[in-house]
Amino acid sequence: MKQLLLSCLVFIFASSIFALGSHTDSGPVSLDTVPPELQLISPAGGEAWYIGDTRDITWTASDPNLIDDSVYLDYSLNGGAEYQILAEAIEHSGSYAWQLPSVQSYNARVRAQISDSFGNQTEHSSAQNFSITYVPPAEPAGVSVDTYGNQDAVIFWDAVTQTIAPYNSPITPDGYIVLYNETPYEDDRLYYFLGRSYTTAYTHQDVVEFRDQMFYKVIAYKNYSREENQALESLLHRRGDKPLLWQEALQIIKQGGQK
Repeated sequence: MKQLLLSCLVFIFASSIFALGSHTDSGPVSLDTVPPELQLISPAGGEAWYIGDTRDITWTASDPNLIDDSVYLDYSLNGGAEYQILAEAIEHSGSYAWQLPSVQSYNARVRAQISDSFGNQTEHSSAQNFSITYVPPAEPAGVSVDTYGNQDAVIFWDAVTQTIAPYNSPITPDGYIVLYNETPYEDDRLYYFLGRSYTTAYTHQDVVEFRDQMFYKVIAYKNYSREENQALESLLHRRGDKPLLWQEALQIIKQGGQK
């Protein structure tokens, strides 16, 4: 009897607590699970940027809950295998002035990241590699050709003393590369690799005897790395008579520089 009475008292006490309670429904809660839209505009890939220059990294981003100071920028010199911090928690201005590093690379990339207030993140990288190299010498002027004995063609040009415009800085090239083709293309890459000269003249042997016409282009070069120089040397000692397009020769030189 006492046990039954105790149970009844507990039940009555608990019921009185719930009878005194109340609750109110909250309004609808908005949750954002959609990452921000982000596009890296520049560098997208294929650009030729120069050591010491200041170039703008540009991007666009949109999200109703975007955090203004949530932009992070990184760069890679090995095609995206490894990234180094460039800027952290910067303003979403759409542009960042980047002073390029003093390291040469043909496989540079940039990566951007942005967040919203719900913790959603988006990152976007350069679609392809771009290059960071030394400012190249200007193109040699005064290219002319003399023929001797109906056999050899001797190409002459003026010495290069400055870099390309608008830099126009004093420079002494490491050497000159001579290209040739039977068609006067505008694009250097469509010419064939002929040889290298440390002076302002080069002899194309026996060409007059076997060709009715020939066109030449001369390129001054500077600051090839040791590996690039070795790759260039390998081109000079190639065996076989198959002509090598300059665009293919450039690729060999660049691959040498990546080792």
